[in-house]
Amino acid sequence: MALRVGIGALLLAVLIAAFSLQRLPGPLQADVAADAFDAPAAIRLLDDLATRYPDRRAGSPGDQAIANRVREELRRALPAASISSQEFRSDTAGGERTLENVAAALPGQPGPEIVVIAHRDALERGAKAELSGTAGLIALARAAGNGRFRHTIRFVSTSGASGGGLSGATRLARDLDGGRTAAVLVLGDLAGSPGQAPYVVPWSNGGPAAPVRLERTVVEALRQEGLHARAETGLWTQLVRRGLPATVGEQGEINQAGVPSVLLSAGGTTPPAATATVDQSRLSAYGRAALRTLYALDGTSGGIGPQQSGIIVVGQELPAWALRVLLLALVVPLLAGAAIVGITLARDGHPLTAGIAWTAGCAVGPLVAGLLAIGLGRIGLVWPAVPAPFAGAAVRTGTGAGLVVVLLTAILIATVVVARPTLTRNATGLGRPTRVTVAAGVFTTLMLVELALLVVDPMAAILVLPALLAWPAAIAPLPMLEPIHRLGLTLLGTLLPVAAGLTVTASLDVPWTQVPWWLVLMIAGGQITPVGLLLMSLLLGSFIATALTLAPRRRRRVPSDRSGGSRRPPSDREARRRAAREARDDLADAYAEGAA
Repeated sequence: MALRVGIGALLLAVLIAAFSLQRLPGPLQADVAADAFDAPAAIRLLDDLATRYPDRRAGSPGDQAIANRVREELRRALPAASISSQEFRSDTAGGERTLENVAAALPGQPGPEIVVIAHRDALERGAKAELSGTAGLIALARAAGNGRFRHTIRFVSTSGASGGGLSGATRLARDLDGGRTAAVLVLGDLAGSPGQAPYVVPWSNGGPAAPVRLERTVVEALRQEGLHARAETGLWTQLVRRGLPATVGEQGEINQAGVPSVLLSAGGTTPPAATATVDQSRLSAYGRAALRTLYALDGTSGGIGPQQSGIIVVGQELPAWALRVLLLALVVPLLAGAAIVGITLARDGHPLTAGIAWTAGCAVGPLVAGLLAIGLGRIGLVWPAVPAPFAGAAVRTGTGAGLVVVLLTAILIATVVVARPTLTRNATGLGRPTRVTVAAGVFTTLMLVELALLVVDPMAAILVLPALLAWPAAIAPLPMLEPIHRLGLTLLGTLLPVAAGLTVTASLDVPWTQVPWWLVLMIAGGQITPVGLLLMSLLLGSFIATALTLAPRRRRRVPSDRSGGSRRPPSDREARRRAAREARDDLADAYAEGAA
């Protein structure tokens, strides 16, 4: 009966989701040509900036010098604009520095403003291609100064964004207001990576992505300039980017603040190589596309729509609420069946709290290690600790980083070793739970994680769903499962989370040897929130409990008496086998009741 009800609920949810699909909004288009973008002047400016300011590490004298130059260029390009600067202290890849954002606001009619952003700093000396965004920013300001815009246009030069960290964008995001800002266009590498398709990146570092209409507007502007943007709407890409939000493009911090933003770049979110060649024709095409985007955004009075919280499937958007309904249709029958199984097992004398305490003890280790990483970040022993992730070029490990990783790993292991039996003994008086109770504990823990993610981030809930189904089944004493089957179920549950993590680190060019330190920086800086840390600890604790339960245990040698026989009573082994058979029978009966 319960199985039929679950299937019926799932079919109903699929039907609701099918009728909730929404057509994607079309792009905004401008009737004005982008001839006002002076590409030769932008190229000359890029050459001059790269020659005069080769060393532009965030907060360095070179960074300050080019900030002054950008301020003067914006003042000349926009005589009617108000020029402002904002200084602040922040961690960077080179340590704590004083950074500066330089902004110029060209006034327009009352209403939301349009913002254009480009960072000017660079991790490596030279990095001419990375500087092309700043040259494009100034060239767009010159074009705006010679034209007429209805909206207020704000041009902002930030620092602390090369390779991630996004200090300038984070500070700017605090000042932007979604009600007062129509859209933000972030300029990345506009001249490097010849031969590659352009990127239009909508992803956030937490929360919804950029509106579909804003993304498609930039894609259409590129198409009119003969460029075809790389698609970012694949199902796996959306699951990973929304389920594990981590981007080093400045649009990530802006979107997280609730302000719609996209990144236009030739090479993605990571900075180009310092020796990357500069293609003058690409700077011209990208600059014209950016100006077309500004014209299109300025010409609309209806706005660009809300940020994207759903997922794009078959060319249509499935709203977030419909995705939650689908997941609930899968989870609620599981929860109901598990409740019946749990009641039956408890009635047969199985202490389910022992398995829950055992799994909780396994989760305490990751939680304590994460909290310690946060504390080390607060006192400056882990840096750079900022609320945005870093790319591989900025994640440099040394002896100190290695020692911190080893220390946190040792604390994690030691805490699991101590907390696991302690919590179990305090909860039930038992030293070690049975497989049946551990399976119940792992299922209960993963169900709590799944329900929390349904509220917080349904994309992440999809990534955890296989573990919810596979890990408890791998532990349960089902007679038809051989050890190889249990190993396969365990690996199946880890497949999606591990694949998603590898996809994120690969997109950020983080070598696998630096992933532990990169993760420590994410936790210490706050990119992984306290709630996220708790859920991640529960997930990792469930995996540890599964692995420890399935790991083969060494049998203690029983000393023999003088006659050569075992001191253990002959009935002990038979009693253990009988208890195992009874547990399997109880579990089979419980499953039968749940299915009925």
